[in-house]
Amino acid sequence: MRLQHPLGPVVMLLLLVGACDGPPEPAPSVERQAVIGGALEPGYPAVGALVPVSPLCGEPDEASPVTCTGTLVAPRVVLTAAHCVESPEVSQVLSVVFASEAARALTAERVRVVEGRLHPAYPSWNAGENDIGVLLLAEDAPVAPVPLLGSALPADVVGRTTRVVGFGLDDHGRTGSRRSGTARVTAVEAGTFSIVVAPAMSCGGDSGGPSFMEIDGTERVVGVTSYGDPACTTGTNMRVDVHAAFLQSILDEVARAPPTRPPFDPTVDACTVRCQGHADCPLGMACITQPGGARSCAVAGLEAGRFGADCTGPEGERLCVKAGEACRLWLPCAEAETELRGGGCAVTRSGSGAEGMLAALLAWVAYSRRLQAAGVRPWTRRKSRMKCVTSA
Repeated sequence: MRLQHPLGPVVMLLLLVGACDGPPEPAPSVERQAVIGGALEPGYPAVGALVPVSPLCGEPDEASPVTCTGTLVAPRVVLTAAHCVESPEVSQVLSVVFASEAARALTAERVRVVEGRLHPAYPSWNAGENDIGVLLLAEDAPVAPVPLLGSALPADVVGRTTRVVGFGLDDHGRTGSRRSGTARVTAVEAGTFSIVVAPAMSCGGDSGGPSFMEIDGTERVVGVTSYGDPACTTGTNMRVDVHAAFLQSILDEVARAPPTRPPFDPTVDACTVRCQGHADCPLGMACITQPGGARSCAVAGLEAGRFGADCTGPEGERLCVKAGEACRLWLPCAEAETELRGGGCAVTRSGSGAEGMLAALLAWVAYSRRLQAAGVRPWTRRKSRMKCVTSA
């Protein structure tokens, strides 16, 4: 949320969801959202910040930028926008921070994500439809969940106010503080409702954040922030009531069997232990394909490899990664051909699929920090359709 006039400039915090293919083109097709015209919000503890977790030693969790917002709707289920998850692979490097200031969160307020779920009808080519998803947590969140709207939107909803909450940019261009404000509902469509500034509005940092409304005396989550106009004067929310069946099926599933991960053991030779999916790997690791075709667990965001000796920093081309409470070298299972790409992309190794996207995401986190420090606003480019889409 930014404390500025709604016609002021919009600065978007971007989340990379595909591979880097060269210098981006400044031609956004959809503007994602966060919030303007509101105030710092010490309340709403169930509203958390989505933050990537770097696997590298020397990259503290509190230094990672907020990419989106989410709302705890069950002890291990966080509601957010589908474009904030984009694919189940991206969730392997995410945590949800339940603190009013993400950078000041305690360890207990940072909960790792084990899985992401997109709405089955979410189309990557049209972000304005079914833009809703959930993140499943590795453990119960340290705060209480909030209730979803269990019935249809009230017939008199147009003209009513809704409270938007999130971790958007402030007047100084900083993100990471929970902010809130009110907007007014102007129209209701089959799967969405529209809002206008009154006096607040979602705008460049809180995609996936909630819209609250008092229904029958109880404040409930009625919408999920999806997109809006570049000037941050209007916004569109996904209707929670329309997607109730999708959400309830996940809530029921997690209540029956909370997601689990095998124990972490850096002494195991990860290159020789096979996996079929991310759920077979310890927390912080992902099931990826080795150059020869076998699948094994690797540190999420990195190529297939195994833990080596203790380290205090990178040694040559060997990365120094977090291994529980220690730092260990990450040794590739097999050397892969490297290629240096331009346009801000880091050195990439051969491979495709989840591991490529995760590596690109982590590279983008570090690269975007350098761009922002230099006063340059990064753009994201989607490999599949080669057009710019901004994401908050």
